[in-house]
Amino acid sequence: MIRLTTILALALSFELSALSLAFADFNGKSRGTSGAQFLKIGPGARPAGMGEAFSAVSDDIHGLYYNPAGLASLRAVEFGGMHDQYFQSLDYNFGAVVVPLGRFRHKKDEMPEDANGVLGLAVYNLSVNDIQRRGLSDSNIPTGTFGASDSAYALSYARRMGKGLSLGVTGKAIVQKLDDQTATSFALDAGALLRRDCAARISGECALSAGLRNLGTRPKFDVSSDPLPLLLYTGGSFKMFHRLTLALDFDFPRDNDPQVAVGAEYRHPFSEAFTASLRSGYYTQNNDPSGMAGVSFGAGLGYKQVSLDFAWVPFGDLGNTFRYSLLLKF
Repeated sequence: MIRLTTILALALSFELSALSLAFADFNGKSRGTSGAQFLKIGPGARPAGMGEAFSAVSDDIHGLYYNPAGLASLRAVEFGGMHDQYFQSLDYNFGAVVVPLGRFRHKKDEMPEDANGVLGLAVYNLSVNDIQRRGLSDSNIPTGTFGASDSAYALSYARRMGKGLSLGVTGKAIVQKLDDQTATSFALDAGALLRRDCAARISGECALSAGLRNLGTRPKFDVSSDPLPLLLYTGGSFKMFHRLTLALDFDFPRDNDPQVAVGAEYRHPFSEAFTASLRSGYYTQNNDPSGMAGVSFGAGLGYKQVSLDFAWVPFGDLGNTFRYSLLLKF
């Protein structure tokens, strides 16, 4: 019988090979040609505050999006949710749960390093209402309103492979609605994460990541059909004294130029139960000549198993976004 870890390794190898073929014919003509653009919106106020440089961090529920391999290190059941007050009256919401499968047989503090992996479920939704419907008459008078909604339903699995290496995969069903039209597509994400202790004198931990997002079928509205926003990523992070984390990501989207994300997080424990965090980052995907677009700032408070996070992400002339996240651990 083929082991599940072997299947994960083969799936990752297949997806990376498929991605290399997809990028082989990449050229400037691909710019702006992807559909389902909402899949580019990363969930979570904590990663947003770090400029979305999170693929090599991925040490909480937000690894479901940024790098599913990071889920393999989780030892507690986690519930998380986010509301994003996006620009132009757009609402973005995220909800997820992660369950280490070893918790069904072991207590959290007694689970072995490899305890059957970790399973995660997530829902992403971007919606807007009251869009004016206009006819073809010369008066251009609104004839009513309609709405639009984009949703993704994701199932992830991650497992430790030994010697600090973890692998993870995610399957997604994507449903997009525009007025009375609906388009459905399917996608796979895959990631790898290598964590090692380094710089022993400062209790340092180094990590390297690699993976892909949104390899899948084309959504289709009537006669229009655009590919999903396929993306290859790699990154690194360095954590020192269990307080300061520095992170760097390189993204290679099929429909744009390569992008860079850098971020930092400082956590200060006031007691065993209470911690506070400050975050900052910069992501070239959000860069704009005007204002502070590309820069992000965030903060968080943690009390025992509850964390509340906030991030401010400006988008220049488009406006500001404010993200609020809640994370519960059991």
